Amino acid sequence: MARHRVLLVREWDQQMGGSGCCGRLSADAVGALHDTGDDPYAHARPEMERMGAVYRALRERFGPEEVELTVVDPRNTAWVLPAVWRDARRRGLSLRESVRQLNAATAACTVVCDGVALVSDPDPATAVAAVAADLAAR
Repeated sequence: MARHRVLLVREWDQQMGGSGCCGRLSADAVGALHDTGDDPYAHARPEMERMGAVYRALRERFGPEEVELTVVDPRNTAWVLPAVWRDARRRGLSLRESVRQLNAATAACTVVCDGVALVSDPDPATAVAAVAADLAAR
């Protein structure tokens, strides 16, 4: 089991509102429904790709036994908020600081390590350095 949890908060290319656990629509399905031919998630595609590079860099540097690496959509607050809260409190953060981290963790393109939002909109090297420094400090 991994000793630490790292969350990569980034938008998914799926319709989320009111979709429940089994009703998500992919970019292809949304495009077919709207029949515009345009990618409905084009506005978020560069961030998705950048966070994909961050994921690969973190996975290359940290093995699954050391870091549980999870990609989560910032709109999935039903999962993000309790996970960050538990991690922040387990880490020993105060109530006030834990609440502050909840707010920071829901921003797209954020890297969260054990309940602390480390960096937002990072390049892969910056993300790896931030996680490595955070883990080394404890």
